[in-house]
This record gives sequence, C-alpha cells and structure tokens, in this order.
Amino acid sequence: MSQKIAVAIIHGAGSQGPDFADATIARISDRFQDHLQKDDKSIEDKLVFKSVYWADILAKKEQRLWNTVIDDDGNLNYTGFRKFIINFGADAVAYQPGADRREVYNRVHSTMASALTDLAAEAGPQAPLCIIGHSIGTVITHNYLFDLGEEMIAGTQIEDSTTLLEAGKTLVLLYMMGSPLALWSLRYDNYRAITFPGLEVPHLYPNLKPRWVSYYDKDDILAYPNRSLSQEHNALWEQGLLEDIQVNVGGILSSWNPLSHLEYWTSGLIIETIADDLFNAWQTINLGV
Repeated sequence: MSQKIAVAIIHGAGSQGPDFADATIARISDRFQDHLQKDDKSIEDKLVFKSVYWADILAKKEQRLWNTVIDDDGNLNYTGFRKFIINFGADAVAYQPGADRREVYNRVHSTMASALTDLAAEAGPQAPLCIIGHSIGTVITHNYLFDLGEEMIAGTQIEDSTTLLEAGKTLVLLYMMGSPLALWSLRYDNYRAITFPGLEVPHLYPNLKPRWVSYYDKDDILAYPNRSLSQEHNALWEQGLLEDIQVNVGGILSSWNPLSHLEYWTSGLIIETIADDLFNAWQTINLGV
C-alpha cells in the first residue's frame, strides 16, 4: 500500500460555497492521473483532499452589511468592486483577533484543525501534508501553523493524541495564491515566518524536496511577494525553500485589473505545477524516484 499525500485547500475572500474546491480538486486529479501508468489510474490510494470551508462563519453578517449599504444609497458606482472589498475587508476585520475577542479567529482555526484531523485519519498520521491557500486563506494558514509552533514551544493545547500531521510537522508543500500576508504583517513589530518544512519532514521523508510558493499577479493590489516580510522569510528564500512567482491570471476582463485577485484558481500554470509537484513527491516517497 502506498503512502498517501494529504492535501488541504483553503479559500479566501468572497462569496464561497462548501463546494468551492471541487473544480480545483478535479483539475489537480486529472493532471496527476496523466502521469500515472495506464494500468494504475487510481487517485484514492495516492492523494486525499479536504477543503477548509470557513465562509459560512461570516456569510450572514456580510450579507446583512451589503444589503444595508445598498439600501441606504442605491446609486453607488462600481458595485462589483464594492462587494468584493466588503467581502475581503469584512473577512479581514472580523478574523483579526483582539486582546479579548477571538471568537471568529478561533472558529476559523477550528475549521482548519478539523480538516487536518480528517486528513490524518484518511491519509495516515504521518502523511506528508500539502496546503493550498488563496487570499486571506493564506493568512489563516500562516497564522494557524505559526500558532501551532508557539503552542508546541509553550507546551499548551497540543494533546498527546495529536498526530504529526495535525501538528503541522509533516508540512512539505505550501502554495499561496494572491497572498495579502504582507498587509497582515503590519500588525507586528517583529514579524516571523512559520517553521518550514515541518520539523519531522527531514526524518520521515529525507528525499522529498520541500517547496513553499507564493504566486502573485502584479495587477492584484492585495497580493505581494513574501521574501522580504522578515529575516526568516528571506532566509527561507535564500535556501531555495520559499519562492515568489509572478503570474498573469484571469481572462480578458480581469487579467489587467484588481479582479485578477479572484482568478488564481483558474490558472492552468498554477494547477499543473501543483499537480506535478504532488506526483513527484508521491513518486519519491513510494517508488524512490
């Protein structure tokens, strides 16, 4: 039996449904299958996908806000841009933890924890972990993994039953699309990077090549490179572990303006690169290639 790879996909700002990752999973799976031998095209024993769906935590509040501002003035221009900004801004403001208010932050992180628990159960407690995130989902990912690291250092909230995967110790592939992590870093005087790769990766999978990629479109005003966010991010870049890759995403109506922020999921280049990396990782683990 082959060692499966666990893949978590987390969405960003905007109106999302529970099925937000279905098309992405299908496209990654199709590309992955293209690399397999004709007599073995099964995906189930190789990749396990879980979507991290957290939009429902804030959806009703954001819709009420939208209805309120539109009702107050029905003559507002650029309603499409306005709704996007409200969705993104509301998500960012509500998710941001305060000294005494962490309800949304904790509920969102609980959703991430549940997804990793499911992945550990289906792919194995020591399965290599890949996370694909978009927009504020990349901030959630970074915060969640950073908090895990701090808890492990402090010895709090990490139970004896927590698997290596759930603890983030098997994280080997991380893809960030349209990441506003640079904006979030302004909250801190001394911003720091997560531990990458996971602490157990060199021991469990010494031949795997870890890869953290941040994709950004130069027309996406919310996305920025990650290399210069801190000395730790820059050190990861110098080691070849962190890559900032400029891409052009979207179609004729969105590739040249801020709406490109919503189009990373449609990029053939990004999807194919992720699928190819997953296949190479699976081969390395199971076939020693």
